[in-house]
Amino acid sequence: MNKTLLASMIAAALSVAPIAQANDMQTELSLLKQRIAQLESQLSDTMAVQAEHQKSASVDSDNPITISGSAEFLATGSELPDGSSESDLDVDSVELTIDAALNQYMALSTTLKYEDDGEDQDFFVDEAIVTISSDDTPWSLVAGRTAVPFAVVNGNAWTDPLTYDLTDNTDDLLYVGFNQGIFSAGGYAFKGQSDESNINNLGLNVALAFDNGFAIGAGYLNNIRNTDPLDADSLTDDDKVGASRINLSYELDALALSAEYLQTESFKELAGRPEITVWHLSADYATNIFGAPGNLSLGYSESDDADLITDAGDNLFAQSRLTLGASRELHENAELIVEYVREEDYANDDTDTLNLVLSTSF
Repeated sequence: MNKTLLASMIAAALSVAPIAQANDMQTELSLLKQRIAQLESQLSDTMAVQAEHQKSASVDSDNPITISGSAEFLATGSELPDGSSESDLDVDSVELTIDAALNQYMALSTTLKYEDDGEDQDFFVDEAIVTISSDDTPWSLVAGRTAVPFAVVNGNAWTDPLTYDLTDNTDDLLYVGFNQGIFSAGGYAFKGQSDESNINNLGLNVALAFDNGFAIGAGYLNNIRNTDPLDADSLTDDDKVGASRINLSYELDALALSAEYLQTESFKELAGRPEITVWHLSADYATNIFGAPGNLSLGYSESDDADLITDAGDNLFAQSRLTLGASRELHENAELIVEYVREEDYANDDTDTLNLVLSTSF
């Protein structure tokens, strides 16, 4: 009888043991899942904190600086109106740009530049600006030394159009911009070349850029004679001379078209033809050239009544300028440009120039 009872108790214990083991395993699995979920949550929080720290560190780190640069090497040959010819080899320009993110709202950019202009051969400060902006607002502010943003030079021609010749100027300025949707606008004040004790040289730009590739803009400058090209001995009056601009552009796939028209108000000392106008048309087509990405460009610009502006007896502006060019990438960070330029002066004499440019950047 004792043996029978013992056997029954053993059998019962054996039948209950798997159930108890199964219950214990499910409990352990449940606890393990809870622990894994807790660890995943902690890891997610830790990674979020690290990502935010890295984002902040990318702005506030000890080395928020990027350095870039470019250099252009030029071989050129020209046929002059008298039948003679000229040729030259130049390091045409070298630029070194340093950009620094000061914080999440402010960025600093400084560009040192060398140009082969026959004068000093040292680097000079071509641009030094601080930009204040935020993703949360359409407003921005730029202060420092940079190009006066009056002309809008579109197109990929290596030689600048006559619109650039009329308005080229780098100066100390303050620019306030607004950009939202298709609309953008900006107003600016700059020092100018005069000896005035007050900063009263002002400009205004407005533009609309549509999703279909069409854009239109306009600008006004209250005193264009304070730009470098109009610092001529034939202009002796100190009165302000305003200028206005309208520009159009259109992009469709690989084709880009642009047009610009500039007109000054009256220069009193230019009797009979006191107003100067300059306009420019350009077309660019991106395509493969000999198996590499490249671009074909065509540009034409013309000035009217600019022959009266002289310095030391020489005309400062051509009457027309035609450019025809092709560029091709040379692997990464290098480009070869071939360009033909025909320039006609106000005596109807032509100068033909062929430019071969190796443009490099990093």
